[in-house]
Amino acid sequence: MMGLDTSAIIDLRRGDAHLAALLKDNNEPLVLNHLVYLELMSGIDRENKNHKEEEYYYDSLFNSFQTLSLTFLASKKTSDIIFQLKKKGKTIETFDCVIAGIYLANGVKKIITKNRKHFEAIEGIEVLSY
Repeated sequence: MMGLDTSAIIDLRRGDAHLAALLKDNNEPLVLNHLVYLELMSGIDRENKNHKEEEYYYDSLFNSFQTLSLTFLASKKTSDIIFQLKKKGKTIETFDCVIAGIYLANGVKKIITKNRKHFEAIEGIEVLSY
């Protein structure tokens, strides 16, 4: 399984050709997670007509794929990620740590993102960038 990061979902909506090619060349199932959804919804102005269309797209997408939740196990995995990064003197956004933690706790070893730098320091996850 491969998990999609927020950037990939935004680019999927925009019809990014590089992302489309990457997805076409991979036969593994795709999964999403609730933190990605939260990050997407944080940028939605529900009074804006264009944003309502964007929200509908995201809602439809998340209802069409398996979506993983933040569980106790995923929380522990996330805290391990944060701790290991701190030991190395590295920090990344907490949201990115949680997104990776959810995926890794559920056996998802690959993440598709445009932001390679956000995830490449996390052990155990392969970053597929486009």
